[in-house]
Amino acid sequence: MQRPVIAIISTGGTIARRSMDPRDTVDYAEIGASIGGSDLLAALPEAVRARFAVCYIPFSSCDSVEMTLARWFDLASVVNRTIAARPDLDGVVITHGTSSLEEAACFLDLVLDAPCPVVVVGAQRPASAISADGPANLYAALLVASCPDAAGRGVLVVANNEIHAAQEVTKASTYQLETFRSPDFGPLGMIEANRVFFGRAAGYRRHVGWPEGYGSGGEIPRVDISYSHAGADGVGIRAFMAAGARGIITAGMLPGMCTPAENVALDEAVARGVVVVQASSGYCGGVVRRQELCQRGILAAGHMRPRQARILLSLALMTGADGDAIQALYDMP
Repeated sequence: MQRPVIAIISTGGTIARRSMDPRDTVDYAEIGASIGGSDLLAALPEAVRARFAVCYIPFSSCDSVEMTLARWFDLASVVNRTIAARPDLDGVVITHGTSSLEEAACFLDLVLDAPCPVVVVGAQRPASAISADGPANLYAALLVASCPDAAGRGVLVVANNEIHAAQEVTKASTYQLETFRSPDFGPLGMIEANRVFFGRAAGYRRHVGWPEGYGSGGEIPRVDISYSHAGADGVGIRAFMAAGARGIITAGMLPGMCTPAENVALDEAVARGVVVVQASSGYCGGVVRRQELCQRGILAAGHMRPRQARILLSLALMTGADGDAIQALYDMP
């Protein structure tokens, strides 16, 4: 039986960290040591490794809090080059820190158009911890990346034996293993008894593509997030404008509303040509473009959470999309 060919592209994060104390699941990020992707693979039993023909590609040892859109563009370039150079490739697995994993997966899903499955995976516990989840998550990711049914579903996130769509998933818990959840629509599938099962299709996929001009002088526009709270006075919004923001995502109070003072500042931003998108700080549920937002020229983020809405807006601005085109992307579904 021919073994599936999988490329593992490694970045940093918990899955690639080790502590001297097997009880440490907290301080390893600051005082632990980094390990490479080949070490992650070596942690799997030989019988598991023998199921796959793996080519290992180191990308970086950056923790996920150090990631930026520019670094994710570089990561996407590595994915594209790897797929182009290996026509025999069955899938790609990207190891990534969980703090910004939902942003990384969303970014990759918005720009990549890969013919094979691309799976992003991380861990909640370092490799040295008792019951470390990294090896099990990596094995599950390899199974999904080698599954023909995973192709054509966009970038996938695999964790805790669940498969999530990149644009629907969020990190919900600081330390628990079942941290990645898709609160509005649920996971796409699961890994059970060494088999991959898909229970539903995403039904849609926002896709921006690779912005023309990036890499040849094109800049990544500044887009910031303003978090609403009782008594917020709009000072942060005006500070973002002063810093040169071309877009502002407002993480409003549910169901997507801001204080009167914030609204004044947001209207000032719209008048200056800043694209403003109303999102919600809630765990689930969407923001619709109700009449008041339409009258004020403010877009609605739909079911995208603020951090993912920021990535979409940054990429859309790079393509030169107008407000209607950007709103159409947010409106899926």
